Amino acid sequence: MPAGFRRDATLADAAEYRERWGCPRGPAAGAPLPPDLAAEARHVATVTGTPEATTCPLACITFADPWVVEVSRAVALAADLHVPLDDQLGRDLTRADLAALSALKKAQGDAWQSDEKIREQKRENDRKAAARGAR
Repeated sequence: MPAGFRRDATLADAAEYRERWGCPRGPAAGAPLPPDLAAEARHVATVTGTPEATTCPLACITFADPWVVEVSRAVALAADLHVPLDDQLGRDLTRADLAALSALKKAQGDAWQSDEKIREQKRENDRKAAARGAR
């Protein structure tokens, strides 16, 4: 495989996806989603409990408001370094910060519960497969 081939292919794929999704930074912004992508956006909305995206569902993460990035980074650093959030932010926490932190904590708990259900289903499937194999 020639050097750079994989990179070039990845960039070409990314450009195609950007165009098809109508990403905010892409040329097709505002165009209706093709049926397959609209179905994907519905699925993401169902899983995340968020409004259905009319563009790439990850756009709100990739191009997040600077405040969201600031609070998210502070949470990650506070968890890793055990430094209080207000010290990480360099300011007192606002009511909006507290609401965001509460939503983040709930989302983490929901993700853990979802992962636990998946693990339990896998354990159940493994038990059933083992029982079938023992017969």
